[in-house]
Amino acid sequence: MEKKNKFVKKLIISRRRLASFTLFEKDSCDVRKLLTLVNALEFHTLYESERLCWQRFRSQYFWEIDCQKADEKCFKNNFRVSREVFNKLCELLNGLQKSNTNMREAIPLEKRVAIGLYTLGSSAEYRTIANMFGVGKSTVCKILLQFCNEVWRILAPIYLKNFPLTREKIEVLCQEFEMLGFPQCIGALDGCHIEVHPSKEDATDYYNYKGWYSVVLLALVDARCRFIYVSCGSPGRCNDSQIFEGSSLKQQLNECSHLKEVKRNILGVEVPALIIGDSAFKLSDKLMKPYPFQLSQNLEQKCFNYALSKSRRVVENAFGHLKARFRRIGKGIDNALKYANAVILSCCALHNFLSEHNDVVNDKWLKALQSVEANRSYPEEIIILADQSSGHNGEEIRNAISIYLSQKNCCNEEDNLYNIDEANSFLNVEEEYTFPSGETVCNFQDIN
Repeated sequence: MEKKNKFVKKLIISRRRLASFTLFEKDSCDVRKLLTLVNALEFHTLYESERLCWQRFRSQYFWEIDCQKADEKCFKNNFRVSREVFNKLCELLNGLQKSNTNMREAIPLEKRVAIGLYTLGSSAEYRTIANMFGVGKSTVCKILLQFCNEVWRILAPIYLKNFPLTREKIEVLCQEFEMLGFPQCIGALDGCHIEVHPSKEDATDYYNYKGWYSVVLLALVDARCRFIYVSCGSPGRCNDSQIFEGSSLKQQLNECSHLKEVKRNILGVEVPALIIGDSAFKLSDKLMKPYPFQLSQNLEQKCFNYALSKSRRVVENAFGHLKARFRRIGKGIDNALKYANAVILSCCALHNFLSEHNDVVNDKWLKALQSVEANRSYPEEIIILADQSSGHNGEEIRNAISIYLSQKNCCNEEDNLYNIDEANSFLNVEEEYTFPSGETVCNFQDIN
């Protein structure tokens, strides 16, 4: 305090000296500059060892000490990825690195990536995360958005760029779904509601039929539970079929000539490569949906519905793994609505990146997600019974595939495997499939 009082006195004396110079006095401007420089040097010498009030001291024990000493299991529980994959991610996201300034040192790249992953993988408040990493609350928000934008910019072109589809890509996708029991399929389509907090002006559009606010993530998933196509941002009041009809995915499928080139003759019907969906979508030659439920369903229809439902569960598992790993999506996004899409899409890109590096989802995360999902009711699907716009081609393809599946002995009429109750219970059995390329194992355990 005594040093500060002395400096203030010197400053007052210097200002009086400055005031004594008239504008017409010779070299008065130079003298003023010299005195100002002297005051600045004295101030720097006096306070060079002291921190200024704009930077608050915060403990950084969690990241700098605890996380560095943590074992692999503890590290993955905190950041949702293994340490090896974390290091690879830091190498890819080097654009997050900031330079030091004269005022303070920049937050290191590894710490920025850690804050981004921890925030996405945790449902904790930003204030809690800020205290853990020794940064400000606003810094956590800023780093999260920078992290999400950088992830989408770097990882999406590598792990999510599948369109326009090539002939080789279509053939690989069809082969993988053939192993699951459905021919000529390149992907499973579905939508997922993710809770958001819109403003009062936009609340009506995002209010879904179950009484909460959401945006819809529409995704096409391959047989390994990886996203082929994602579209996010549609209000929760929209159904999946409406979103698909107006999406770029449908346009890409209509314009892709390779889908018809990779065709297969099934019982005299030319079946192109196609996608599968639930009853909410319209039947067409590019999208197969189940037969409407009837008590008098024949064996072929039951075989088709079973095979389609079994193969379509990859998209449900992909959504489940996404929400289990990144709890900020599973429990609801508390960011502003304009930033929600960036957070969701970056998580989809991270999902594919982690799947490519065989970073599996912890079973405990899935069980925690089940407890959250049990207390939340999702909007019911709007089942489209009539498909007048699909023409006869879609129905003809579906009938041919249903007869083909029944002839493959995928179901046994004598054992009554395909009455509705027993088929549903059979679907809950955990099954594993190993694909030749990459030796990736998909777990088809029911997580919803």
